[in-house]
Amino acid sequence: MGKRKRNSIKSPAGSTFSLVDGKVDILQGLVMHKECISTDFENELISFVQTQCEKGQRGELRKPIYIKSGGARSQGNERESIMFGGFFDFNRARPGKVSRNIS
Repeated sequence: MGKRKRNSIKSPAGSTFSLVDGKVDILQGLVMHKECISTDFENELISFVQTQCEKGQRGELRKPIYIKSGGARSQGNERESIMFGGFFDFNRARPGKVSRNIS
C-alpha cells in the first residue's frame, strides 16, 4: 500500500475531506456539516435509537432490523445494529475486508 495523504478543507457548505491512497481519493465527496439540526431534534433522534435498541434487546424487533453480534464470528466485537433499509451482518463480513458470499 502506498503512502496516504490526508487533507481537510473548510468551505461555507461544510468541511470536505480527502484521503488519497495511491491515485484514488477514498473520501471523495465526504462533507461534514455542523449545527445542521437543532439540539431538540438531536435529542429526539438519540431517544428514538435508544428505544429501538431496548425493543431489540427485549426481542420485539426481528432480524434483520435488530442484530446483536456475538459468538466466535464477532471476534470480540459486540455491536448492536438497527437497520431500516439496507442490511449488513457484522458477524459475517467486516467493513474494509473482502466478504465471501453470505447467502
